[in-house]
Amino acid sequence: MPYISIDQLKPGMVLATDVTDTNGRLLLSEGQSIAHKHVGIFKMWGVPEVQVQDAGKGGAGENHAIDPEVTRQVAEMLKPAFSDNDLTHPAVAEIFRQAVIYRSRHAASLHRQGRMEPVKRPSSPITGLDLRKKIRSRDIKLPESPSLIFKLNDTIADPFSSADDIAQVISKSPGLSALLLRIVNSAFYGFPSRIDSVTRAVTIIGSKEISALAVGITTMEIFRDIPKAVFDMQAFTHHSLACGVLARILAAGGNIRNTEQLFVSGLLHDIGRMVIFKYFPQQAGLMLTGANDDKVSLYDMEKIVMGFRHTDIAADLFEKWKFPVALSQNVVYHHRPMAAQDPAKAAIIHLSDMIAHSLGEGKSGEWRVPGLDVAAWDKLRLSSQTLSTVIPQAIHHLGFLMTVFQSGA
Repeated sequence: MPYISIDQLKPGMVLATDVTDTNGRLLLSEGQSIAHKHVGIFKMWGVPEVQVQDAGKGGAGENHAIDPEVTRQVAEMLKPAFSDNDLTHPAVAEIFRQAVIYRSRHAASLHRQGRMEPVKRPSSPITGLDLRKKIRSRDIKLPESPSLIFKLNDTIADPFSSADDIAQVISKSPGLSALLLRIVNSAFYGFPSRIDSVTRAVTIIGSKEISALAVGITTMEIFRDIPKAVFDMQAFTHHSLACGVLARILAAGGNIRNTEQLFVSGLLHDIGRMVIFKYFPQQAGLMLTGANDDKVSLYDMEKIVMGFRHTDIAADLFEKWKFPVALSQNVVYHHRPMAAQDPAKAAIIHLSDMIAHSLGEGKSGEWRVPGLDVAAWDKLRLSSQTLSTVIPQAIHHLGFLMTVFQSGA
């Protein structure tokens, strides 16, 4: 029996085999008729395709016509942003195609990032070495103190702790509890019935997964007060969340476990840049202005202005906060994933970051689409056809999750 893409499923089709998520959880049994709600559930759990008994009636999903001239203009506008990529590579070609389609459909609202106003140079510039020492010594703490996260990790590590014990730690922050419940009750998870308590969330989703979500949410909160004159943090959160959503769905599609860890890794992949925006706005201004001259990436401008990059800051910060090594590795090596302890997971963040930039979903300060690490792509063993399914799925979930995150804890 043939496999067909989730986007080509029609209500009434009958499954030829069981459909499960990456953890083996049964989503729908063989022989069951597919309903509209099942298609949504498959998408939420990152299932790219299923095997059906009769695919003959399955057609492509509705494809809204796009003005060819708009598409041409968007493609020409986007090519310079892909200058660090080989457009003949199948994965890059598909990402470019998806980006052109998406941007063409949203041509009125998606624009290339505007240039930053030049920021006055510091009268006594701080050298890169001194700046990094300053970052290491600065007492940067998570909101409500990092003790909440440390206590949570200790409770999870205790073999005698229960779901209720973990929930009690999280419940010490009512805002965090409320935001967690809004996320797990969203379509992104697709549970058939409402999860009305943190205890139940821990039981259903898992203690490590809920812990990872709590870490990500709490960490993002510390950077909410960055002045818009330095950077638009709403747009930054948008980009970070897009990367997290893409990472979770790509991980599921690539049969990589710990999808929540990948979601949080994507959410926090540019945490080092947030540190720069918050604590070193003058250096941030110099970097952003330099990167907007169209000749150098923001990633390289960090090295020029500061002597090191945002991934180095992330390494220092995660060590200081005692974050899990696996999560730290995903973030620190997302620009060079093959150097990570687990290259496949770092490659997921690398690819997600690239796709998020290509779509223009939010802003990180970087207008160039990061170059694809071909070895990392090969490590994932994904097909370009998978990208054509994953990218629309991620876009589908992003809008609602942005509303949840921006509503605050």
